[in-house]
Amino acid sequence: MHPKKSLPLLAFAWLCAAPLFAAEEKSAVPFRPLTFDAACAAAKDEGKLVFIDFYTTWCEPCKRLDKDTWTDAGVGKLVGDKAVALKLDAEKEGKPVAARYKITAYPTLLLVKTDGTEVDRIVGYREPAKFTEEFSAGVAGKPALVRAAEAVASVPAEGRGAVQARYAFAKTLVQNAKYAEALEHYLWCYDEGMAKESSFRGVRVSFLMSDLGRLATGYPPAREALMARRDGARARLLASAADRQAAVTEFTALNEALGDRAANLALFDQLPAGDPRRRGFGLRVYGELVTARRYADALEVQPYDSMVGLLDIANRLPAGGTGPASESMKAYMLKSAAANVEALAGGGELDHARELIAKILAADSSDEMKALLREKLTRAGHPELLSDPGAKP
Repeated sequence: MHPKKSLPLLAFAWLCAAPLFAAEEKSAVPFRPLTFDAACAAAKDEGKLVFIDFYTTWCEPCKRLDKDTWTDAGVGKLVGDKAVALKLDAEKEGKPVAARYKITAYPTLLLVKTDGTEVDRIVGYREPAKFTEEFSAGVAGKPALVRAAEAVASVPAEGRGAVQARYAFAKTLVQNAKYAEALEHYLWCYDEGMAKESSFRGVRVSFLMSDLGRLATGYPPAREALMARRDGARARLLASAADRQAAVTEFTALNEALGDRAANLALFDQLPAGDPRRRGFGLRVYGELVTARRYADALEVQPYDSMVGLLDIANRLPAGGTGPASESMKAYMLKSAAANVEALAGGGELDHARELIAKILAADSSDEMKALLREKLTRAGHPELLSDPGAKP
């Protein structure tokens, strides 16, 4: 090819490649295109550790690391000085190495010796300053497990500080596959720490329960512990105990963690009609009753007047809300009202269903809401109530 004729093609190729070079230049961390074994060999020659960023293409915190942390000059210099850095897709080329180190969450940032011995791991997004602190501690021989254990030892055995430290320690133990120890600390938080500290009671039946549920999926002793506590909550719920409402909350939360919502409906069916516990517990599992198309039972625990009262509360929220929380609450309550429409229509209270539809559409006549109502009414067998609210069956 003539040199002059090749210039436009070279220029075109450069322009096409420029975005790729720019993307690579954004990272201040000197990630190398090496295999794991080659990285270990290079680190041995250079007297360094091996640092691996395990990521996936769908992981948003991984993308935040790329955008915020790996572009930091200080982070780049620190990692480059101390380690041979790799960036491995845990679902593609990095899958064998991810399996070797039992990587189950992303991003996981691993620090290993040249013989493959794990030094430390950081799970989740870290902004530059926090990453620098934790990476430096790992390099200095104080990995996350040591730091978390020291945090537990540095606070009183009870109280808010103990709960925070032991909960964090349990999470770190799980990340390092030390499941028996993690379960011990999780259960202390559930049975004692969070049960006594009122500020953690919501966390106890939500975030902690989710953590225990995830542990239970692959660690049978955790599942057994949850089942034992579920049985205890059931016994308290059925007894005339003062903490019955707390038992209801615990029982349903434990079933959620165990993936056993059917147990909620089974207990509901144990309670005889007219028993005051039936309505209290039924309200907790109302959504499951509707999902199961048990419309008569749903209407027993939440009659029409109660539905209207809840919708009136939603409509009294300021127009546009007082912020994201208010707007979110109003949207949630309106969507809940759509589920109530399904219960009314499926339970044969068609006039009440029409009235509630009109009230909902007066507050939100969006296409999204109409689609939701149509879906609920179709499930209930009465889609015509939306297309012609005044029509008689």
